[in-house]
Amino acid sequence: MGETAHSEARGRAWAEIDLGALARNYRAIRARAMGKRVIAVVKANGYGHGAVLVARALAGAGCDAFAVISVEEAAELRAAGIAAPLLVLGGVQSPADADAALALDAEPVVSRVEALDWLEAAAARAGRPGRFQIELDTGMGRLGVLPDDLPAFLARVARAAKLSLSGVMSHLACADDAASPETARQRKLFGELVARVRALRAPLDWVHMDNSAGVARGTTDGCNAIRPGIALYGVDPTLEGGHAGEPVMSLCARVVHAKTVAAGTPIGYAAAFRAPERTRILTLAIGYADGLPRAAGGRVAVGVRGRRAPLVGRVSCDLATVALPPDDPSAAGDVALVFGRRDGLEVPVEDLARAVGTISYEVLARVGPRVPRLAT
Repeated sequence: MGETAHSEARGRAWAEIDLGALARNYRAIRARAMGKRVIAVVKANGYGHGAVLVARALAGAGCDAFAVISVEEAAELRAAGIAAPLLVLGGVQSPADADAALALDAEPVVSRVEALDWLEAAAARAGRPGRFQIELDTGMGRLGVLPDDLPAFLARVARAAKLSLSGVMSHLACADDAASPETARQRKLFGELVARVRALRAPLDWVHMDNSAGVARGTTDGCNAIRPGIALYGVDPTLEGGHAGEPVMSLCARVVHAKTVAAGTPIGYAAAFRAPERTRILTLAIGYADGLPRAAGGRVAVGVRGRRAPLVGRVSCDLATVALPPDDPSAAGDVALVFGRRDGLEVPVEDLARAVGTISYEVLARVGPRVPRLAT
């Protein structure tokens, strides 16, 4: 879209969420799923894109289920009218969490006996069964039942008469790296462990372990669902590249001040930048409180009027500065593109992530709550 089409954009800084791109990414991922159902990961506010906005759009596109990290995130989706199955990846951390999961008709992931106890007690209080899924630790090493502990855990599950086991999952640790043998090893182990769970004679509605990078490697045999996250938002989940979709978020900031300064003029905290010659300085209404990393100053270029311009000086809490030639016509009221697409220019979020030594996931997820998300 051009500047005219963006004339209603409001505020100091905002994130434009391209729901068309989101839907196209979803359809491309679904095509690679080989008939498996899709559990879209919308945790962390939809990786910064707006969980409700994203979930509504994906539900309209036919997504089968959604994954969040906590019962609080599940409650937000239910309050917004999302009726699809919800998977709580972080499980329940207390009896109150268990009650909430049951009330929300959300399925927590379980890998601790205490969580089973809480869920069973919650089901007894509610007078109806509670559904849950088991996480198996096949190599991620954070959460999940270890293979040696699985027999005792399954024995406890078999005694949980008030609970209903609906699925089994695991999580790939190294699928971003095509050279790693870990993905094949984890997939083989998962298949063996799932066979043990099936011995309980419990029907498993959901069997899944493939994240975005896993889907890029081909889906896991024996699974009936996939669990894409970052790929939905257009970010390449692999180290080698070649698997990116369309960027969904465009982070924009208003130019709130513009001036031409003399050579040697200091700009920003600690005078970290001094104009090497007469320079046009634009001040952008975005800072690290909005999600623009403090370390980005002097390391990246943003988009202004369809071309790249370097970010200079230190990014502060609320403001950042850009340097242009002294006769540049850019002025207060213009819009700068921090990353995404605008006015025929694309500024990849990966550029910003690499410049500050992190990954795109973190940059997107840290776009702050005072930045409105606008569907486009």
